[in-house]
Amino acid sequence: MQKNSPLYIQVMEIIKDKILTGEYKIGDFIPTETELEEKFQVSKITIRKAIELLEAEGYVMKKSGKGTTVLSNSIFNKLSKADSFSSILKMEGYTLRKEIAEVTTVFNEEISELYQYFGEKCYKIIRIYYLDDMPYIYFEHYIPHKFKLDKDTIDNYTSLYMLLHNNQLYISKFQDEFFIDYPEEGILSKLQLNSEPLLGRKRKSMDNEDNVLELSYAKYNTKVHNYIIKYEI
Repeated sequence: MQKNSPLYIQVMEIIKDKILTGEYKIGDFIPTETELEEKFQVSKITIRKAIELLEAEGYVMKKSGKGTTVLSNSIFNKLSKADSFSSILKMEGYTLRKEIAEVTTVFNEEISELYQYFGEKCYKIIRIYYLDDMPYIYFEHYIPHKFKLDKDTIDNYTSLYMLLHNNQLYISKFQDEFFIDYPEEGILSKLQLNSEPLLGRKRKSMDNEDNVLELSYAKYNTKVHNYIIKYEI
């Protein structure tokens, strides 16, 4: 958890991330206050403050004697009727964790796609996802340079979608492109692979006026697990 914010904020953000990524689905009960106290090693007051904030933001509803139910995962509800890939993996019994490898400012050339979307500079975030401790996905995210961001202000639990949302950048849709990718040796090394093609994905996340708020590139080690999409009809 982050050291620069109150404990109840940290707990709220972690629970919110689990809602946004589908680990806690709409209609599910989140763990009880006692279970959350034990999980986070914090006081009952801290847990109650975190849940109050989640309730105020419309994510959950607390009913006396019954527990706390997930009402909304607003970002993914708006974006798609599909289950998120991370929630599918967790439902299959896998452990998925992410690590931030790098947060830097990138200065864009005028002829580049990044300049077209973000102007002279943007943030570049590199994250690596591990599936049952095997390196699985290499991510490069590019987001607007409109707020302070570094490795001290973002952690391994933070949802980038919620980070944007908290900075008044509201995603309403996205576009995915899948392709065969031939990554450089450094990326293959991080995925513990030799020279070989990988599944690549490019995602543009946009607001309701088609402004790109996030551009990301993902490279999947499909030797560990195939990419799966499940849609609700």
